[in-house]
Amino acid sequence: MGVTATMAAVYQVEAECRTPLRTGGTEGDPERVLRDRDGAAFLQGSSLAGAFRGWLEAAGERTMADSLLGSAEQTGRLILSDGRFDVGANQYTRPRLRIDPKSATGEDGGKFDVAHMGRGSRLRFSLIWMGGPEERDRELAAVERLLSALDAGAIRLGAQKSNGFGQLSLTVKRRLFDLTEEEDRRAWLADQWDGEPLKLNPFKLDSGVRFTVTGRADNLLIKAALVTGERDEQQGAYTPNLSEGGLALLPGSSIKGAVRARAEYIANVLKLGSEFTEQYFGRDAGAGDNGLPGLVQFEDALLSSDCKKKVRRIRIDRFTGGVQRAGLFTEEPISTKLELHMTAPEEPALCGLLLYALRDLGLGLYNLGSGWAIGRGQVAVEEIRATTSDGRSAALRFGEGGLTQDDPSGLLAGWLTALEEVRHEH
Repeated sequence: MGVTATMAAVYQVEAECRTPLRTGGTEGDPERVLRDRDGAAFLQGSSLAGAFRGWLEAAGERTMADSLLGSAEQTGRLILSDGRFDVGANQYTRPRLRIDPKSATGEDGGKFDVAHMGRGSRLRFSLIWMGGPEERDRELAAVERLLSALDAGAIRLGAQKSNGFGQLSLTVKRRLFDLTEEEDRRAWLADQWDGEPLKLNPFKLDSGVRFTVTGRADNLLIKAALVTGERDEQQGAYTPNLSEGGLALLPGSSIKGAVRARAEYIANVLKLGSEFTEQYFGRDAGAGDNGLPGLVQFEDALLSSDCKKKVRRIRIDRFTGGVQRAGLFTEEPISTKLELHMTAPEEPALCGLLLYALRDLGLGLYNLGSGWAIGRGQVAVEEIRATTSDGRSAALRFGEGGLTQDDPSGLLAGWLTALEEVRHEH
């Protein structure tokens, strides 16, 4: 017989999406998010449990993960509800393109759209713990450590995490019950679970190496997933810039695609092989292969839209060399300050490869966004700064005097030496 629970704790959580959240679509459809029969978007409790379990096991707390979340041998003491989004929470769609790794070009039929819940969306979920006094303090401390990690961004939810998705900000209320006391039993049976606000403990985020690229783009074009503009004789078809919540943005997936392509090119030159980049940037699932999650995370870049200028163009028929019928269209490239953020494991050879790839962006060897073939998306990089979790920092700077390096602790030099050593091993 199982031991009867005499203690309980209820955590009511209200969360706000600091970054977009991809909940997964029906039957694998990327253009949909999970919705219940009433049409409300939700995040499955099993997704939350999986994220919690993965974090605990990565932290070496497998026994605690089994105690809270269960295993084949035991039932867990923590019950997690689905996360329900507010009615009217905004859903957005972004364009994506599958790249053929051999040709570095788009695959046939590789264009698709991905739906997600937008930044600022709110959802609510609950955690209920039930057990005895012997394990209460230890296990509730673990639950609250999980909530602190989720609030700090050490735990992310949903899909597309390497593209910057899944960060939440939490507000938590907690109520404790002693079920041996009549008053608590009555409140428990009446679902009177509103508790007192819980201040989450500060959580030190050991996030590896954070790269920050600052600069300016004077001709940046980020095409939206859908052509929503009207058509008229003067402007032709109008494709707006991708925007969410009123702000134009450069998706983390777009930045990742450009940086990854350059990193793969450099790795190929160094004869490191595709396995070297795949272990860090991930690999899609294939026949008999479940794929590989990426370890390098790229954040969306929100654009200040200092200047937007509508530019009219015409489409050329590639067979006749003449203008296509109804080929007039209008684009709106943006001039803006730019700040890119990405995080990588503190592995020297990988960081050296990323440093080379970002340096090449500063040297103008590749562009961001759409329209690279007509000169769009060039970035005037001012600084590339790398900061480690222990506070060491180094930078590459671009200016009239050329490329200069600020590396007081020898951080960058150590990374490049490590990459060279890996090259010789291969």
